[in-house]
Amino acid sequence: MLRRTANARVQDLAPADRGPLESLIDSRRRRLAQAGVVEARRLSAELNGLLAIPDVLEGESFAADDRHLLIATDTLQGKSCAEIVRDWIAARQGEAEILEVPDLRTDLLANFRVALSSLAERLIESTAGQRVLLNLTGGFKSVNAYLQSLAMLQGWETVFLFESARELLRIPRLPVVWDVARALEPHLAALRRLRAVQRLPVSELGSVPDSLLFVIDKEACLSEWGAALLDQACAELYSQRLFPPAVPELVFTDRFEREARKLDPTDLARLNRQLDELARWVATNGRHNPKSLDVKKLAGSPIPPSTHEVDAWTGSDKRLFGHFEDGKFVIDRLGDHL
Repeated sequence: MLRRTANARVQDLAPADRGPLESLIDSRRRRLAQAGVVEARRLSAELNGLLAIPDVLEGESFAADDRHLLIATDTLQGKSCAEIVRDWIAARQGEAEILEVPDLRTDLLANFRVALSSLAERLIESTAGQRVLLNLTGGFKSVNAYLQSLAMLQGWETVFLFESARELLRIPRLPVVWDVARALEPHLAALRRLRAVQRLPVSELGSVPDSLLFVIDKEACLSEWGAALLDQACAELYSQRLFPPAVPELVFTDRFEREARKLDPTDLARLNRQLDELARWVATNGRHNPKSLDVKKLAGSPIPPSTHEVDAWTGSDKRLFGHFEDGKFVIDRLGDHL
């Protein structure tokens, strides 16, 4: 039953399977909750690998300055296992949270590859500026192979504990600097446009390396590597200059460009990332409008010709002001919140 329902989400399960599966999950949850360190290591491959790392568990409590991200599928089994491990850590004063990744299942290859792209993006974003120790114990082989390669690119250390072993295998950070920005810069315009529109004909992507693309019926989206490497390249390049719009339907005025170029490197990088989000808003006819972007119409006409305002970046009072003209969205200026 466990093998047959391994890729099933709650809504996919037949009642005949859901009842026994939930009963089994509940019994394992209660059993692990009562387990001490020795028993927990025997019952859980994930905790066995984690607790083999020196200085993670200090006495009866987890190290106060450690943060545990548990990568989980959106299946009932995956979510439940992650919750059981999280609760065991939290009961010992550990900071643990679940990073749930939709479609991180191997039954559909296309969905799985898109899920890996999302996983890479969220991992890089959520661990920015922190030392990362990637524990692969208990993970799927298909996911682990990808994460090990991602760790090499990001300079993360990885650890792994074989099922019957007691000694942790550690793969240290490589003393190598990957010049991703230099490698991707010739293709940056095409890749940024692809990220905004999500899918393009292969013929429009020119010399973009195949490894950065996932092709379906002569159309391409960013591959798991393409998404990860593009984020890394942008993180380095976006603080250096104002980049042109990612899609032709987004237009900058001269005034806006002059105002943007006055920003310090940190704010300029934030603005470039927000402009990529705005490009996606334009490309999706307004369907992509997360709270961090918050595109909305202005009441009345306080600063013509602008009809809309957009958050310039998260945590700032700065706003982008713009209007539609000939089927394009024109950013008129960068200014303070009205």
